[in-house]
Amino acid sequence: MKNTASIYTYRSYLFKILPLEHSILSSHFSILGETFFAWKAAQKICRDTLNALSELSVSERIWRIFWLIGPFILLIERSPADAWISIICLGFIARSLKLKEGRFLRVFWVKAAFVFWAVCLISAVFSKIPLYAFTEAFIWFRFPLFAMACVFWLGTDKRLIYAMLLTTAAAMLVMCVILTAELYFVGQVRGRLSWPYGDLTSGNYLAKVGLPSFLVMVALAVSARPNIAGIAALLSLITLIFSILTGERINFLIRACSGMLAGLMWKPKWNRYFLLVAIEIVAVFLLFQARPEMSERFVTSFINQLPTQSESPYYRSMMPGIVAFQQAPILGVGTAAFRELCPDIIADRQDLKCHTHPHNFYIQMAGETGIIGLITGTVFFISIIAVCYFARKRNPDNVFVAVAFIIPFSLFWPIASSSDLFGQWNNCFMWSAIALSLCSTNISPESDRE
Repeated sequence: MKNTASIYTYRSYLFKILPLEHSILSSHFSILGETFFAWKAAQKICRDTLNALSELSVSERIWRIFWLIGPFILLIERSPADAWISIICLGFIARSLKLKEGRFLRVFWVKAAFVFWAVCLISAVFSKIPLYAFTEAFIWFRFPLFAMACVFWLGTDKRLIYAMLLTTAAAMLVMCVILTAELYFVGQVRGRLSWPYGDLTSGNYLAKVGLPSFLVMVALAVSARPNIAGIAALLSLITLIFSILTGERINFLIRACSGMLAGLMWKPKWNRYFLLVAIEIVAVFLLFQARPEMSERFVTSFINQLPTQSESPYYRSMMPGIVAFQQAPILGVGTAAFRELCPDIIADRQDLKCHTHPHNFYIQMAGETGIIGLITGTVFFISIIAVCYFARKRNPDNVFVAVAFIIPFSLFWPIASSSDLFGQWNNCFMWSAIALSLCSTNISPESDRE
């Protein structure tokens, strides 16, 4: 506090002796002040993290550090990302068996996960390709299990939850730097960016892995004291622009709509909220003006491709999942079996097109696991949203807890086009965010000024 006071005392002195340069110096010190407070906040999180780690045994400390570096592992490639998740799952199983800890099995969303998994396994047994479907259903459960490991083991200390938010924000900014390099050296290819993976998933990373930190940034931008709000607004705007540049339309909508909702969830200052929305709209408009091909992709082409008529590529991709449901309405064609059976499913429908999945979670559940899987899967999704929302009701003063429910709410939104529910890459991104949102339930209400 003494350093802060000295900064502003010095600024006042300069204003007295250099009145003609008042506006220039005011802007300069405003930027310095915002950076100073943001840096101090980051330093506090780092100190708290070190304190939290020092209280643990060596083995537990290693596991927490391994968890915290996850967002950077997700920047590498799908195999290291999947290995990160799988190792944590195995560690959680081993620890639970060793310590005979099974209390987490009493939690409703955990029960719902196991029920849905059981339905997926039963559906696989009755599939035309049972071995393939059963294997896919069995190994898919590593993703909900990863969330359980985070909530009931790795993310029980709020200091480490904040550390994971900070790590996620840092990794998200690293992704933006990588995409900047791609723009400079290669440029967009057909309106899309593909670094660092070599395929079109960088926008998926920003929209899902980076979603928890992005929502906190937006909430701080419209609610926090000015020295924090300015930095948060700038960073959220930069990452949102990169979401557009990746060419990911649905993922951009997830971030934009989730961000607008997050701005309303934690003590919003309305003048700031509308100003931030206006700045983002203007920034997007200017980007579309500078790059007309982006405007065509995000506006004209997107509207024309909405699944409202039979010529829509979305309609042609989603409808095979509905046909699969009509052919096997009780248990579906088998978990993750759609990609293998699709040509047979639409053999009499030449107007439709096969993809590896029908591009909607709920259509995919209906087609692959039938009405029973659709009901149990929907209950599972709703239970995750509900537990995060009830945590917000108990602790509305904490910024992360206040916005955490938006993460599963937006990722499980029923009418959106989505990636493969049982696929590897999408789940690595998606469940890293969902697991962190569920960790918000471990942050207890308190009357502090964090």
